[in-house]
Amino acid sequence: MFVAGLTEGSDPSPGPGSPTVTTSPPEAVGRSSSGSISQPSAPVEVAANTSGDAIASDPFAELVSRLRTVLTYRKKGAVWDPLRARAFQVILVDKAVRFPHRKVYPPAPRGEVVNAAISTTPHSPLSPMTPTSPVYPDGLITPIWIRKHVELVPSVFVLFLRLSELPAAANPLEGRDDSLKEEERRRDAELATEISNRKKATGERGIKLTVVLLASRQMLDDPSLDSRLSFIRRQGGLDSRAALFVLSPVSQSELNDFVKSLQSALREPAMEYYAAHSKRVRKKRNRHSHANSASISGMPAAPNPSPGPRPLRSIGWQVRYDYKLALFAEFRMEEEVARKHYEDCWTSLVEMFGSTAILPPRTKRWAEAKVLADCVAIKLTKLFLYHNEPHLALATFNRHIQKFSELSRGWGIGEETFEFWSWQARQYRILAELLELAVRAGYKLPNATIPPSLLGIRPPGANSPSPNQQSDSKALGINPSHVLQHPGYFYYLSATCTLLRYERFLTAVQQEERQPGSLSQSPGFVNEKKVEHHSVIIELFTKAYELFKRFRSGQSRQTFYIAYRIAETYHAAGNYESAIRFFERIAKTYRREHWGSMLRSILLMWYDCARHLSDVELTVRLLFELLAPGVAIDQEERSTYQGDLEAILKNSSPPSTEEPLVIELPEGRPLFDASVVFWRAEVSIGEPAPFQITAVAPGDISLSGLPLTAIRIQFEGEKSPAVVIEHAEGETDTATVQRIDIGEITMQSEKNVEERVKADLRWPLGATKVFCGTLVSSSAVALKAKSITFVIKQGSWNIEVPYEFDTDSSPGIFPDKPATTKQWLVSSAMPFKFIPVRRAVASVCSVRPKPHSLHVEFQHSAPAYLDERYPLLIKISNIDERELDTVVDVLLHPAEDESVNKISFEEEESTGLIKGVQFGTLQPGGIASKTLYIYNSGFPGNRVLDVSIRTRLHALEHDESSTAPPIPESPTTAAAPSDSSELLRTIAIPVVRPFECVSQVTYHRTTASGGSRGQSSFKEILDLTQFERGEFDVKYEAMVVSELGIGKDGRCGAEVGGVEWVDIKSDNAGAVLGEQADGQARLVSSSLDDVASEGDSDFPLALEPDDNYAVIHRFHIDTEDEVGQSIDERGIPCPGELVIKWRRIGSGDGPWSTSRLSFPAFRPPVDTIIGIVRVPPSATLHRPFPVTLTIQNRQSTRSADLILSTESTPAAEGGGFIIAGPKQCRLPTLLPNSSVEVKFNVVPMVCGVGKLPGFKVLDRRGAGGDDGPGGAVTTGEETIKLEAVQIVDEGLDSRDEEGVDLLLYVPGAAGPGGGSKLEAKRDGVSLLVLPY
Repeated sequence: MFVAGLTEGSDPSPGPGSPTVTTSPPEAVGRSSSGSISQPSAPVEVAANTSGDAIASDPFAELVSRLRTVLTYRKKGAVWDPLRARAFQVILVDKAVRFPHRKVYPPAPRGEVVNAAISTTPHSPLSPMTPTSPVYPDGLITPIWIRKHVELVPSVFVLFLRLSELPAAANPLEGRDDSLKEEERRRDAELATEISNRKKATGERGIKLTVVLLASRQMLDDPSLDSRLSFIRRQGGLDSRAALFVLSPVSQSELNDFVKSLQSALREPAMEYYAAHSKRVRKKRNRHSHANSASISGMPAAPNPSPGPRPLRSIGWQVRYDYKLALFAEFRMEEEVARKHYEDCWTSLVEMFGSTAILPPRTKRWAEAKVLADCVAIKLTKLFLYHNEPHLALATFNRHIQKFSELSRGWGIGEETFEFWSWQARQYRILAELLELAVRAGYKLPNATIPPSLLGIRPPGANSPSPNQQSDSKALGINPSHVLQHPGYFYYLSATCTLLRYERFLTAVQQEERQPGSLSQSPGFVNEKKVEHHSVIIELFTKAYELFKRFRSGQSRQTFYIAYRIAETYHAAGNYESAIRFFERIAKTYRREHWGSMLRSILLMWYDCARHLSDVELTVRLLFELLAPGVAIDQEERSTYQGDLEAILKNSSPPSTEEPLVIELPEGRPLFDASVVFWRAEVSIGEPAPFQITAVAPGDISLSGLPLTAIRIQFEGEKSPAVVIEHAEGETDTATVQRIDIGEITMQSEKNVEERVKADLRWPLGATKVFCGTLVSSSAVALKAKSITFVIKQGSWNIEVPYEFDTDSSPGIFPDKPATTKQWLVSSAMPFKFIPVRRAVASVCSVRPKPHSLHVEFQHSAPAYLDERYPLLIKISNIDERELDTVVDVLLHPAEDESVNKISFEEEESTGLIKGVQFGTLQPGGIASKTLYIYNSGFPGNRVLDVSIRTRLHALEHDESSTAPPIPESPTTAAAPSDSSELLRTIAIPVVRPFECVSQVTYHRTTASGGSRGQSSFKEILDLTQFERGEFDVKYEAMVVSELGIGKDGRCGAEVGGVEWVDIKSDNAGAVLGEQADGQARLVSSSLDDVASEGDSDFPLALEPDDNYAVIHRFHIDTEDEVGQSIDERGIPCPGELVIKWRRIGSGDGPWSTSRLSFPAFRPPVDTIIGIVRVPPSATLHRPFPVTLTIQNRQSTRSADLILSTESTPAAEGGGFIIAGPKQCRLPTLLPNSSVEVKFNVVPMVCGVGKLPGFKVLDRRGAGGDDGPGGAVTTGEETIKLEAVQIVDEGLDSRDEEGVDLLLYVPGAAGPGGGSKLEAKRDGVSLLVLPY
């Protein structure tokens, strides 16, 4: 978009009669392009500022200034523009700007006769068919053509003009006079003429012209404005659509909206402009697609008389037209179309390069085409990145590199030439710069995942994978060449290629020196000699280093390696100071990680830099590090560096002789493999602790020539004396192992002087020297060897090489060797013998006070009973010769059943830990004891106690009420041992039940008339009183016989102080009978109440392990609850429990313990219909007595239809009774839960035990019922089935829960339940008849 009327010298607001200045500044016309790969839609900014006074005085000047700012806000020539589709590229030009010629006639060469038709055919000045064109006759395309469409020829032209405004009339009612109207008409005509002239120039090229008229706000309200605008549009020849706008001075936001609307309106004409260009170029391409070079044989020859070069071939025209189509599609933001044409252009270029006849190597056209191919490849890469397809972008770039690398080998500029690596370095740098700009603009780099294009690739013949297999990235893997890395990676590749370029250049220089003139005439070699290779390499490596630090995601090693390459380049360039700064930073990492090969290269170059800078101190430090183990240097090199060190020490002097030169070898790499070992892990105070310090010389270099004058060994501690071993002049001991005794060293010595020993300090190759001695300490400390320092003195040099002893957990001193076990020298004579010291920490010896001697005894009577307060006596005896302050801690472990148990010590009670129980000061031979009580609950099992007895030496100033002594430190901790000691004991106490209770329950039926079993209350089914709350319907009576005894695991008897019944709900001991809470069972009587009422109590009672005590309870049971539900499988819970107060036999007047025993649930047997006979205990001969037969229907839902009959028993069969009553009758229907009584009078006729007449009751059933034992009666056509009803004697009605009739239960007799059961035999009702 060209914008005219806003530049300096083009005043859009002329006054009346003022002339218009039209100049064409150089900034607007003739700007050079930044290159062929610049973004076509990138804005171009042209500076045009007005003076501050004009802006302040004229609102239109301020409007123009703000318009320039808004229209040119985008940068010019942006390589990466994420907002490329949102706005035009705006160039501010003068109103009189001229466009370049579209077509020109080719000039006729002098002295030649040309075809008139050809000479009169115009062509573009940049066409290969124009002799004056830079691409004549066989060139492809020139950057000037790109600049033409980017900067010189617009798609739309916006012209800003000022609409003239004359003074308003003095009287609005009279209007303006005719002279003013005539002047206004004349000015509008001049304005229309100017627009018409510009319209003619733009219309010739198909450029859209849009005019923006600047007018004041008052002018917008003028009624004549519409007519004036219509006149200007008509006379200027403007279109009716988006051709004329009016703008007045507005706010900044309104101005921004106007510019957006203006660009939006002009977008379509701009797209049509470039579409017309594409259509024209496409026609030409189609015309040349099937043509050959013969079709243009009539083209005029070159001006020179010699034969000219061959004209551009048809494939060259295709390349030219594909590039133009791609560029015009890119202008239209049709990037998919542009990408296709760029692909075709690149493919055609590769085809041209494949033939040396079309493009001979190392020619001008060859070089131009090669640059064009590089630009097209980068264009394709950028378009793929715009569409977020990084894998395709990288694949396109790699394809270009690979293809042209192959072509370069055929051109004779392969990997052995510097031109090849120069080209590759340039390509990688361009890609890196493009990615850097994209990332800076917000582009997100992809993660290392499989590209979507690779998911469908399968090997030939393989079956189609399932969807899950196709999406499984682990199964397919990731090809690193398909993953787009960050820009630093490509900067690194560019730097690496530049290094190879420099190496090939040096080879070429050597060839030139050997064969002068072979390369000196080559332009490439001449230009290469002007390149500062090291500066370029450092620049690229530095950019890669910064970007690798920015994108530091698991690539820290690569970052350090790039820093190493920078330092290497500085070293090669002779910038030794900068190289040393890099070496100091990166060597720390390689030392720490023990990278011997990398460290070797760094140290060698570092050493060379120090020598060139004549830094003697740094040279000595580096030589010591090179001689130390762990650096990957062979023996010959070590010998060389040892000779260099000896020469420096002899022939030079240090910078300062006042202080010794301390050389701390980094990462613990000493000259000798030094280690320390103590024979014992612990010693007592005043007891010698033997130690050995072993120093092993390297096995690949002899250090015997090193002037070692002394060795200083320092132990930890402020008052620990240093041991100095001085070199003894004399014959060198050549033994492989040498033992040096340094004697006994007293720690914390008051004199604090050095212990000096003389010995031979010359190490042969691989020799071992063992320094043996003992340490004695008068206090509890941790003995450690702190450091060993090797002192070297020669001439004015005084060098100390210290080494700090590491812990045993650190890696070995020689990183190439695995960590070995500490060795102890036991024989210094041949053969030498070492034994391993297998301890976790062998370099530390703990000095501790003498252990405290105690005897701990636990006295108790196992097992313990539940619910009792069990005493445990802790008895501590001091068998030491020192007085000891003693404190006891007791920890009770939680029980497995999570029950709550308690321990108590004196007045302190806890469920877990009791800490700090003072046992006082124990004199030698003294004894102290205290009782710990344990309360056990829950279930039987073991109760585990941890008892900690802590002691410390008693001091005279120690207060008895002081805090508990501290727990002593572990031998492996760094803290010094104290005078405290701790003794741990664990005791498990078995806990059993104190009592066991075996209960037998018998059930008896009850009747409505009462009797010995109690009175029942059978109600009819419609009687609602049975559903009232608190209504208790007695159905059964249960008698529970309970046998109490000592538990089976108990070993001690118990003194029972009392047994009583406690209601569970009310928890009321001794509750009144019948006053228990509501339930289905109620206590009626208890043998405990009978004994208490007689005044002769059984308690206190002594129970031995084989004794039992029986208790009898009677309960009334209602088989239905408050809502009428029957008994389920859980039964009816007992309403109470037995509470036993007891204590151990032999405990004297100890406290009573309380235990609770529960009763089993009631499960009475199920009845249907039953007959119960009640007779007196005995009868008198010939005297009548009553007999009552009660028939009960105990079913809850079914009624009964009963038939009663009596049968006499002959005297011979035990009978002899005369009965008065119904012989056979039908009883009324018996409803559920109801009963009926039938009374008889019986006269005994025979003395003795006689059987009463039999009663037979049959239940009448329907025809569909089952056959019963009563038989069946046929009446007419219907058969009535009868079922016999069981008749029982009330005095013998006793059953268990399974329904078995019992006559007697004998407690305590032998049997599986603790007693024996005597079953009853049902054979009628018998009675004893007595005489008169």
